[in-house]
Amino acid sequence: MENRVYKFATFELHLADGELRSAGKIVRLQEKPLRLLCALLENPQRLITREQLRDRMWDSRTVVNFEQGINVAIKKVRDALADPADNPKLIETLPKRGYRFVVPVEVFSNGGAASQQPELAGPAPVSAHPEADALANPAPTFTRYWRLLAAAGALCLAGFALYVSDLGPPRGARISSLAVLPLQNLSPDRGQDYFADGITEEVTSYLAQTLPLRVISRSSVEKFRKTDKSLPEIGRELGVDAVLEGSVTRSGDRVSVRVQLIDANEDRHLWAGTFDRRMQDVLAIESELSTAIARHVDGTLNARRRQSAQAAAVDPQVYDWYLMGQYHLQKRTASDLASAEQYFQRVLATSPNYAPAYAGLASVYALLPTYGPNPYEPNIAKSESAARKALELEDGLAEAHATLGLIGLNRVKDWAHSEVEFRRAIEIDPNFATAHHWFAYQRVVAGRPDEALNEITLARELDPLSAITNADEGHFLYAARRFDEARTRLRRAIELGPELGQPHASLALVELETGHADIAAREAHAGLALDGTGPLTMAEAGYVFAVVGERTAAERLLAELKALADHGGAPMYPAMVEVGLGQGAQALQRLAPMFQLEPGTAANSLSQWHAFDTISASLGYRKVADGSN
Repeated sequence: MENRVYKFATFELHLADGELRSAGKIVRLQEKPLRLLCALLENPQRLITREQLRDRMWDSRTVVNFEQGINVAIKKVRDALADPADNPKLIETLPKRGYRFVVPVEVFSNGGAASQQPELAGPAPVSAHPEADALANPAPTFTRYWRLLAAAGALCLAGFALYVSDLGPPRGARISSLAVLPLQNLSPDRGQDYFADGITEEVTSYLAQTLPLRVISRSSVEKFRKTDKSLPEIGRELGVDAVLEGSVTRSGDRVSVRVQLIDANEDRHLWAGTFDRRMQDVLAIESELSTAIARHVDGTLNARRRQSAQAAAVDPQVYDWYLMGQYHLQKRTASDLASAEQYFQRVLATSPNYAPAYAGLASVYALLPTYGPNPYEPNIAKSESAARKALELEDGLAEAHATLGLIGLNRVKDWAHSEVEFRRAIEIDPNFATAHHWFAYQRVVAGRPDEALNEITLARELDPLSAITNADEGHFLYAARRFDEARTRLRRAIELGPELGQPHASLALVELETGHADIAAREAHAGLALDGTGPLTMAEAGYVFAVVGERTAAERLLAELKALADHGGAPMYPAMVEVGLGQGAQALQRLAPMFQLEPGTAANSLSQWHAFDTISASLGYRKVADGSN
């Protein structure tokens, strides 16, 4: 071991004399930082925990502040390597856990050939009598220090190597759920964050479609981009057995993805891998990663893989634009949606048969009316056209099928076809939280409330930290008269999305139904303060105000909702407030066109709110909780 030379970046570490060199010059490094660096170099691309470093750097009998000692040592190593913690290129910090050396390391022994995968080494042996050693030799060399204690360290060597090696889960153990944490951008260009985010999204999507696991939606995982929580804490919040974490490095025409699979319950390393490809072949990483993880979770790949026209190779510039489009699409703001549209259009101008870009455009156009003053019909028409073009080129795009399902859900004549599209999206990607979420509403209008609740629960399990999904599950629980569960879920939504008003309005309905009028009024006011222009929030709050006696506030909201209805808004919203004010005849007249057009579906839609129970019953329809009409 003492004859080894570790080469990385512009550095060489010579164990024979304990010297770190760069460009022929010696870089001074004290003993403890040198021990720490050795531990990292012996295990490149692998997590070395702080506990392992403690055992490597100090005797078990040593009384010292290990945490502070490790912090000081890692700072000295970073200073020696010119690798600042806020912009690392060599050593990645995993908060509260440890460190990982992220660049390739070559190992030479006795002048022999280099090895890219050095055998694992155990912790450096430590003297049983350090005081005596110091007296016998006040300045022992690094080499003599190791030689004196080689025998004592042999047992530690075997144990340590077993601990950090590429182990799979225990025989018979199965991992049933997985979260992909945001991959860290370690590219020389710090402006490549969008690229790392895009790779994270693509890897998550591919794993979700090919592995027989529950894979958590990126929107929930995104909340742990910068966190000091431990992996067991993250695992508990997301409800997963395992976590995939790692980094992306892009340099020139090469991209390297380094990942490791961690047992989230025990914070135990299961597997690590590095995938280095040309940019043209970046999509191959997804397939190889799925295959590797399937092997290590004792599972098999689903027979249905994503058969993509662009899977073999991709123009790097086109893929770059596509990832930029996805990056802005995920942000869900009016300006970001406009930017996403521009990038997807740029892709199609260069590669007119790139199906994922059409699917991205379909999502943009479907969302634009929700996130700004954009006309509904023209955008929905463009969304449908883009989605159909995407599926014409590549039928296996779950995103495009789900978008068509959403479009159909908003058209009475397409409600039945909407179900077909949602089922196809879920067939392709069982982990597609958005498809389950939207499908829940389709099940409501189809008169299948139990199925609706099952779908929204699935959506929440796949996207557990989504405030909107939690809020909608609370809404469905309210419709099913499961008020205690609804209250719990709505309060969770408020905790996750304190900026949202609608969960407060729905909670007001729950409190009203359970006899807490004062609390109901307070929640209704809270909802309006946060969302004073959302029709649903206004309607639910207005109904509560009417019932608890705040008629002036209710009538003001009714007037605003009537104006919206006169310009194409949903008639059920002002009708809800009219019911609360005792104006049942007016409400029935307002809703009559819905019942004339599609009576059963109209009754099912209205049954989400108990304000309409009397109206539906008067027309011969039972409550949605009955699952029939």
